[in-house]
Amino acid sequence: MKTALQTTRRTAISTIIATILVVAMTIVAAGVLYTYFSTTASRAQNTAQVQIQASLAVPNGQATVTNPGTGTLTMTNSGSIAVTGLTASGSGFTYQAFDYDGTSAISTSNPVPPGSGSSITFTAASATSGTAYAITVTVTFANGATQTQVVTVTAQ
Repeated sequence: MKTALQTTRRTAISTIIATILVVAMTIVAAGVLYTYFSTTASRAQNTAQVQIQASLAVPNGQATVTNPGTGTLTMTNSGSIAVTGLTASGSGFTYQAFDYDGTSAISTSNPVPPGSGSSITFTAASATSGTAYAITVTVTFANGATQTQVVTVTAQ
């Protein structure tokens, strides 16, 4: 017979079961961390980035319709995703079509791969030497991302 002061004892889980649970939790935590960091690393490797440079030369300090200035717009794909589209706009400028291989426009079937670039010429019907002009360049990448940069070019 038990008295009121006696208590019943419960046994804890065995040390083998406790060890198995700790090992299982460690494996699950390692799996979660691996998934998180590998996803973050793959996103960091896929960068959509381009470098744009421009130059503009005007004859005798003043470009006109009959004697236009000529410029060059150069795009370098410095990221890790192919460029599939490129447009440029700027007040008073006329642009050629951007192409990568010299024969056809940049597109999904003719992309600019990472590490490569493209240059075009443009004309300015009205530009003055020493004046800065803005050119807006919009780039489309193979993953659907777009990037817009405003490039300032000073007429020389």
